[in-house]
Amino acid sequence: MAKSTTKTMPLTGHLKELRRRLIYCVIVVFACVIAAFVLRDYVFKVLLHPLQGTTVTELTTLGVTEAFMQILKVSIYAGLVVSLPFLLYQFWAFVMPALYEKERRYIFPYTLATTVLFLGGVVFAYFVVLPIGLKFLVGYGGEYFDQLLQADRYVTFVSTFLLAFGVVFELPLVMLLLAWARIVDHTKMRKVRRYAIVVEAIVAMVLTPSQDPLSMALMLIPLILLYELGIWLAKLAARRRAKQEATAALTEAAGPSV
Repeated sequence: MAKSTTKTMPLTGHLKELRRRLIYCVIVVFACVIAAFVLRDYVFKVLLHPLQGTTVTELTTLGVTEAFMQILKVSIYAGLVVSLPFLLYQFWAFVMPALYEKERRYIFPYTLATTVLFLGGVVFAYFVVLPIGLKFLVGYGGEYFDQLLQADRYVTFVSTFLLAFGVVFELPLVMLLLAWARIVDHTKMRKVRRYAIVVEAIVAMVLTPSQDPLSMALMLIPLILLYELGIWLAKLAARRRAKQEATAALTEAAGPSV
């Protein structure tokens, strides 16, 4: 039997390691926020891009400090998004010593998949859903109202919208973890598909800030597709686990090697 190479670390060691990684995270996030603040012209150009094609081309501030606070808020959001891969890596690097050797091999692919799916949701919302939703909402009732967009409300709307899509795009990985932990398998996921669609519709209605039918539909459709992807990943996980268990059983039946 192979000996485990994992060493037991005392509680003080874990606390020191946690402190060290938290310091790294704070430094990187702070640096990214400062960079976003310095490059605020570019950041706000990106932020206002979805408004192209609408009658509104600039934002309105109503208070003395609102302009500065909104620039700071946007810089913080941008810094967090840019530093997300590093934050995820630090989290898994802290958890890694508690995992078995075979489990550590999945840390990098899982971190990469988490980042790609989150950013994929943000990109999909930014380039597809947000421009369509804003063009419909901002232009609606233009013959009756003079549209002015307050900076605070626009920044909150866009950031909530992008965050919601980034979170819901993690659905396949959540389903994969549930299947790997044997909480639920792909067969049960298929059986409750119709109920899952109802739940997804409710989630789309709650998480879509504008709550207009078009934006909710544009979130619901990817959710349905992501659920199907999650079923497929859960099926792959079940096959891989069954193969590992069969290999382990054959190794145990063969007895210890000389």
